[in-house]
Amino acid sequence: YVHSPKWFNISISEIFLCVLMSEFVYFTILKKSNVLIYRPLSHAPSKREYRRDVNIMKNIKYNKFSSLTACNKLIYNFNSHRGYSTIPSFSSAEYKNIETSSPERLKTIIKELDLNPVYTFENLDSENIRTKILNDTKGLSGIYMIVNKITKDYYIGSASTNRFYSRFSNHLIYFRGSKIVKSAVKKYELKNFAFIILELYPNVVTKKNNKELLDLEDKYLKLLLPNYNILTEAGSSFGYKHTEVDRTKMKDFYSDARREIIGSLNRGKKLSPETIDKMREKALNRPPMTDETKKKCIAYTRPVVLYNLNGTVYGEYTSILEAAKSINCGEKTIRRALKTEKRLVKRQWKIEEFSSK
Repeated sequence: YVHSPKWFNISISEIFLCVLMSEFVYFTILKKSNVLIYRPLSHAPSKREYRRDVNIMKNIKYNKFSSLTACNKLIYNFNSHRGYSTIPSFSSAEYKNIETSSPERLKTIIKELDLNPVYTFENLDSENIRTKILNDTKGLSGIYMIVNKITKDYYIGSASTNRFYSRFSNHLIYFRGSKIVKSAVKKYELKNFAFIILELYPNVVTKKNNKELLDLEDKYLKLLLPNYNILTEAGSSFGYKHTEVDRTKMKDFYSDARREIIGSLNRGKKLSPETIDKMREKALNRPPMTDETKKKCIAYTRPVVLYNLNGTVYGEYTSILEAAKSINCGEKTIRRALKTEKRLVKRQWKIEEFSSK
């Protein structure tokens, strides 16, 4: 190395500068870190520093990335308290709060869905907002929406007259409504949700016009396809499936042992002669059927026809009860089907009144 240019041209000042730099790096940076390094020969370690270095060596855990240089280890040690995230130093929960705290977030969601709501309520964890919902929706009926401002998922439902607040409180406060909404609120917190009145129903809701409100809800369900709704048809449980946990609970509740206990309550029970005489006397003194009752019976025993889904006739029956027995279902099931437009029974047949054909 005597004739090597890189050694031959080094001046004394450059050598002195290098020594100063090494001393500076040791005293200002490396001495404060937990990374063990080689000291320059000019610095002899004390006993305390020597014991410190030995303890550091015992605590170092090498991994498959141990090929990092001493400089890289030093940088990693200084920044080990921060994660590899593009989000600033605040936590992810704080990031969500900052992102959803602005009312512009809800406006963006409404604009994307092309909605024109009547009322919008945010900051649902505030008592003042809850009181405002109670007062502003008093005596009203219509369609509402519960929006998750973080995930942009939503739930759509209908409320009869003066029932908006009860729908709001059952879903979001007392958790007596949708289980999916309940889980979402517990995960994302109530302050990140909004309660929206999409449309008002102009009349007072009664049994006669309740179907109009359900049709209005069904329109929004088909149009917006909400993720938080399990049922796809308003006022119907069609498409609902019990979870495996619920099925197990029902099976355990109605076990064979329980059925045997219930069935044996009156099995082999003997009535006293006094009780038998009372029952006989009441049956003999039963008043005759009135004309109004007879008309009702005639109306409810109208003949019906069951059709297969391909349009062929499955059977003709003189009464609803007879039709129900033939397909092993309840009488109420057929009566409910006759009130609907599709008139589907158990998703296998179509029911029609015989007089309408």
